[in-house]
Amino acid sequence: MKRLFAIAALPMLSCEIRVLTYNIHHGKGVDGKLDFARIGRVIREAKPDIVSLQEVDVRTERVGGRDTVRELERLTGMRGVFGSSMSYGGGAYGNAILVNGQVLGSRVFPIEYSPNMEPRSILMVETRPYRCAADIAFLAAHFDHRSEQDRMAGAELANLPIGLPAILAGDLNAPPDDPVLSVLSEKWGTSTAAESPTVPVDTPKKQIDFILFRPKKGWEVVEARVLEEAVASDHRPLLAVLRLIAR
Repeated sequence: MKRLFAIAALPMLSCEIRVLTYNIHHGKGVDGKLDFARIGRVIREAKPDIVSLQEVDVRTERVGGRDTVRELERLTGMRGVFGSSMSYGGGAYGNAILVNGQVLGSRVFPIEYSPNMEPRSILMVETRPYRCAADIAFLAAHFDHRSEQDRMAGAELANLPIGLPAILAGDLNAPPDDPVLSVLSEKWGTSTAAESPTVPVDTPKKQIDFILFRPKKGWEVVEARVLEEAVASDHRPLLAVLRLIAR
């Protein structure tokens, strides 16, 4: 089977990293304000080593031509990588990853999509976070909310072989009991043992944002929780602390 990323398997080394996933709604809060500083503050206060961001605009009209990734780099002090899913509003729209550490390589994997559906993708970065003694593959994903077929295509893409310990974080637009999560569970473990609602943001009732990891027995979940942030976006952020353990 074809590899997602052409990287050689390495022995696992212990490390502990704080992972955040956040659908930022292009920076627009539920109060109608476009406020990158507020998004940056949410990220900084979570003290993550690595962040998966969805609904990220780069130089689109609705963000006034600004580069969201560069703005968040400045606001958080982290290094940013953008992965475009499609052209939109005079710029691009997709996923981004912020890292406190080295970025050793990156690639965007388009998800096969149905006619009249929105293009989606998985952004993958090979990285070594500063507080980690091992290289890992980190995947940021945003699956389609309208088409189960397209979500399943995203899950099957994410399940392809990866030659490093890996984390998949993002808005999967599917609850824990959805068939898409069942497919992902063939390869990935989850940081949230019980449902951890992330939407709607004011009174969350459903979890569609996840932090997953593989190999399943290669990681230990130290902590996982939804953050108490209900204004900056239409999703709540999900934070997990994961420990990479030796086989």
